[in-house]
Parts: sequence; C-alpha cells; structure tokens
Amino acid sequence: MKFSSVILLLFALVLALKPSGVVSGQGWTYPPEFEGARVETYKKTPQTDLKLWIFDPPELRTGEKRPAIVFFFGGGWRGGSPAQFEHQCRDLAAVGMVAITADYRVLNRHKTLADSCVADARSAIRWVRANAERLHVDPNRIVAAGGSAGGHIAACTGILQSLDDPADDVGVSCSPNLLALFNPALILAPMEDLPADEKAAANLAERLGVPARSISPIHQLRENLPPTIIFHGEDDPTVPFATVKKFTQASTALGNQCKLVAYPKMKHGFFNYGRNGKPGQYYTATMSELKTFLGEHRYIAAAKRDRHTSANVHLRGHFDNSWDQFTNKKKGVVAFIGGSITEMNGYRVMVSQDLQKRFPDTEFKFINAGISSTCSTTGAHRLARDVLAARPDLLFVEFAVNDDQDAAHADRECRRGMEGILRQARETDPTLDVVVTHFVNPPMLDLLSNGKTPVSSNAHEAVADHYDVSTIDLAKEVAERIDAKKLTWKEYGGTHPAPAGNRVAADMIRELLDAGWAECESQSSKVPGKHPLPESLDQGNYARGKLIAVSNADFDKSWVLGVPAWDALPGGKRQRFKQLDLLCAEAAGAELKFEFQGQAFGLYVLAGPDAGRVEYSVDGSEFKTAELYHRHSSGLHYPRTVMLATDLEQGQHQVTLKVSEDRHAKSKGNAVRILEFVTN
Repeated sequence: MKFSSVILLLFALVLALKPSGVVSGQGWTYPPEFEGARVETYKKTPQTDLKLWIFDPPELRTGEKRPAIVFFFGGGWRGGSPAQFEHQCRDLAAVGMVAITADYRVLNRHKTLADSCVADARSAIRWVRANAERLHVDPNRIVAAGGSAGGHIAACTGILQSLDDPADDVGVSCSPNLLALFNPALILAPMEDLPADEKAAANLAERLGVPARSISPIHQLRENLPPTIIFHGEDDPTVPFATVKKFTQASTALGNQCKLVAYPKMKHGFFNYGRNGKPGQYYTATMSELKTFLGEHRYIAAAKRDRHTSANVHLRGHFDNSWDQFTNKKKGVVAFIGGSITEMNGYRVMVSQDLQKRFPDTEFKFINAGISSTCSTTGAHRLARDVLAARPDLLFVEFAVNDDQDAAHADRECRRGMEGILRQARETDPTLDVVVTHFVNPPMLDLLSNGKTPVSSNAHEAVADHYDVSTIDLAKEVAERIDAKKLTWKEYGGTHPAPAGNRVAADMIRELLDAGWAECESQSSKVPGKHPLPESLDQGNYARGKLIAVSNADFDKSWVLGVPAWDALPGGKRQRFKQLDLLCAEAAGAELKFEFQGQAFGLYVLAGPDAGRVEYSVDGSEFKTAELYHRHSSGLHYPRTVMLATDLEQGQHQVTLKVSEDRHAKSKGNAVRILEFVTN
C-alpha cells in the first residue's frame, strides 16, 4: 500500500468519529459509570480533572502487589469513552490484575490535539507507578493498552521520550513494562522508503499539535522497548494492516519482542465487546490471546503455557485449596463427573489410588458421578445434585467424547454445557479446584492426525481457558504418541481405554497436580484463596441448570408415574435406572403442563426402541416437534437430555407437551419416558 493511502486513511480516522456522547453505536456513554469500580483523579488540567476507574481483583489482601493494566479508549484523539474497555477490565481483574480504564483530553470535549492525548497517557502511567503501593500494584509489572488512537497513545507511553506534561514528575518513569495494542495507529509520518502525500500529511499534522515524526511511534523505535502484542484485522480500512506489519518488522529488527496477531477479514474495532450483553467471538479470541501473552510474562496465571508440565498438560490457576485440605486438614472429597469413561473402573480409580498414595494420612471420600452415554448438557443440569451437594475439594470433568459421539453437539452446545459445569462449580464454591480431561474416540483421533481439533475438545478447552481451569489434552497426547509410533490405538484400548490408556491419562493428571502442588509447597504459608469468576462467555450457558421432579407436572390419565414394566419391554436396560420412577406415556395425544422459572427447558429421558416424538408449546406459542429416538435407541433405553426451548426471556413460563402421532422411521412406538425435567 502506498503511504499516501495510509496518511489519508489515518486522517479519515481523525475526522470520522462522532462527537462525545454515545460512541459509534456501541453504547459507550460519557462520562461512564461502572458498578463496583473505584474512581480517582490522576491529573488536573486547565480543561478538566482527568479520572481513571480501577477494577480491583477479588480477595486483594493488605500488602499484596498485583500486576496492573491501564486501557486507553479509541476515538481518533477526538472523542470516545473509557467505557470501551470496561469488560476487558472486569475480565482481567477476575484473573488477578488491577485493571484500569483511563480518561484523557480529546478534541470534541476539550479542544485539545493529539499531543495532549499522549501527555495525558504518560501522566496516567506515571500516576499508577507513583501510587503503586496504595493501589496494591507492582510498579515493575504495569501494562499500557488501548485501541486505535488509544493504542497509539499507549504505544507512545513506552516508545516516545518526549511529550511529557510540564507538571509531571519525570523522575517517575511513564514507560510500561508491557504493551497491548488493538488496531493501533503506529505510522503517522512519511517513511523514507514510502512515497507520501504531503498535503494529507500536513492536514494530519494539524490534528497532532506537533510535527508528525515526533508523535509517530515507528519513527521513535529504539532498542530495549517493552514487549508488545498487537491485535489487528487484516481488512481494517481505517488503520491498514500493512502499517502494523511494517511496525512489527521494524521493531523486531531492533531486537525488541513484538508479536502481531492477525485476524483475517476483520475490520476496525473487531475486538470490542459485542452487543446485547454478549462478548462476541473476537472479543473472546483477543482476550484469550492477551491472557496467554500476560501468562507468558507471569502477570497472570499462565494460560496455554507450559508451567513445568509437558505440552498437553495445561496448568492454569492454582491448586491451593485441595493442597490445604489434603495436607493440613487431612480430609478430602474428590468427585468425578462424565460419561462411561468416568463411570467405568478406569482412570478414575487410578487417580483415586494415586491421591491416596500421595496423601496416605488423609481421609478421602471419592464420588463417582459418571453416567454412561450422557453429555455435558446433562452434566450441567445434574451437577448440583450429583456433585456439588457433597462439597468436593477437587473435581475432575470428562465429556469430550460424549459431546462428540453420543450427543453429536455443535460448538455452541459443547460450550454451553461445559460453561454450565465450570461456572456453576465456581459460583457454588469459589475455592473448588477443577481439572478437565479431553478423552478421544476414532473420529476425533482422525481429525487430530490431520492437524485439526475436534469440536468438543476445542470448545471445552476454550471455556476452561476463560475460567482459568487446568486441562489434560489426552486426545492430542494419544494422537502424537501414535504418530510417533510410541503407542498404538490397540494398546491404548479404544474409546473406552484399556489399563494402558487409562494409565496415560492418570499419569498426565498426576503430572499436572505435581506441578500445581509444587507451587503450593514453595509457598507453605500462603492462605488458600478463591478462584476468579469472569463474565459469562455465553449468556445461554447452563450454569443455572437444575433437575426438576416429574411429579411437579400436571398430566392427564394417559401418563403413568412409576417404575416401567422393564421385563416386558424390548431393548437393553441399565441397572441404575431400573428402580427409578419415570413419567411415561405411549398414547399419541397424551398431554401434560409444567410451569418453570428460567430461560430454558428440556427433558431428561430414556429413549428405547419404541421412543416417540413430543410436541411442545411454550407460553401458548405455536407447537414444535422434538425427536426422542436416538441412533443408539434400537438396542438400548438410552439416557439423553433433549433441550426443547432455549434462549427464552428469563422469567416464569408454562410449557404444554404432548405425545406426537408421528415417530421416527426406525422406532417401534410412540413412547415417552421422562426421568426428570431440566430447566435453566
């Protein structure tokens, strides 16, 4: 791209933004109001007192020093609002940082130019460092971050050596220790090897208040700059991708650490928190990358990073609480939830034995909450009853295979189920230590062998990363060992692993716990703390999932509540269900009504060879049909959760349900056998 185009587009950035008030349709208001944040004045200017908003991490103790991050909003040095980075602040505070979003002077509100924006940003970093002890901030771990023009001024805090406010104490450094820049403007003046449009450059300089070269980050590059990460859309029409690519190349050529993370087809502002209270795909993606970057520099608990573990063992967060319980209190409750891989006597038994050997004087209670064939959706709805009621200290979760082969979930349902489990666990007991393990089946193995990631394990990993939960990527480990001819699928044992396969899983878990507890041993006096609870990834997740007794329904005489006459029914029956009361109907038209509170409703059923279909209406809406028959129903009364209505308005609802006259072509009847209702 010719530099004339770059200058014109940057000039357009300056001119195009709207006046102060609601910004760019995102709903960022000025001045902002943030629930739970502290507001302080960091600078007094002739135009206004400049404030910043501080989001403290949970469980902040006296004398602690935490890493800090200061965000600067975008707006072409003309407008914008600190509200742009509210959600990033809340997410990073939740994982242990002091997160700050700062105001600065802009043209529309204060009749100032870009040089004042830079001076204010440098003042803000100085203020944080000067007040570090009072703010519980480590003065040697401060990150400057921002988007667009805010990315520009954040970069200027670490790169420029001038443009300070005369009132500042320049004896306090304004240079951050890291830089995190979102589609930043980094080239504001002509380059020797690029032709320039002098008229456009002159017009731009009028907005800058100083000569363009003096405020252009690429022109001020030097050695020993703060490590930097840049997030940028490849189709950005406002700040062209070519500019940040050139900056990255120039900075790294000087020996600096500068990483550019590119997002194909994305335009300006792609990273912002989404509308309708939902984060959005690229907010989540950029925050995951940012947390990884911060983890690599030990500003937060490492995400997707080796902490004394092998490549497929992902240690995140801490295991302080299980360590304290097992070592000091000599009692421990350990729970396992999943499908048949958990229910069988496999890795669960080995892990239990390993724990008992490691802590021989500890009195353990081990809970097997595995139910064959069930997915993470079922797991989320039964978690409170089957696991959390026992108040475990350590929880192991396994659902990747069942979400793949049994439920055949798409990405959304995999995420909603796993987030339902992890968020519910964190909300119920913030001290609970959790490990998620991704097991593997042949189709998943084929994907991994071809360099692809299975939908279920990819979704579960993303959720675990967001909640700072440790994971064991057994699936990838097995694929890599097979590719290296260090293991065969037969030796591993198949979808339900043989002892050798379960030993691989148990050994990886032991490696994870050894690393996590080694950190506890090195800090023997540390008081166990709570795990962070970030904002939800998906507002429709099943964290409020519950199982409701079928006796709460109002049903007609065609329904029978009791133990089915199993001996008279064809198809396999699992022992765990044979003595349970079910609500059953086989006649088409059999009807029931059920009132529930929440935003989702479904059925936990046994679907056998004669499984039918149900028709349902929520709050008097048009009837829809749901299939209960499953591909495994032909030989088994198969346990499954069928979600009928999701994403409803939160509140009171009534569902009318009846047995359909239609049925699956392979079904031998119209039977509906309901174990429990599920609500969220």
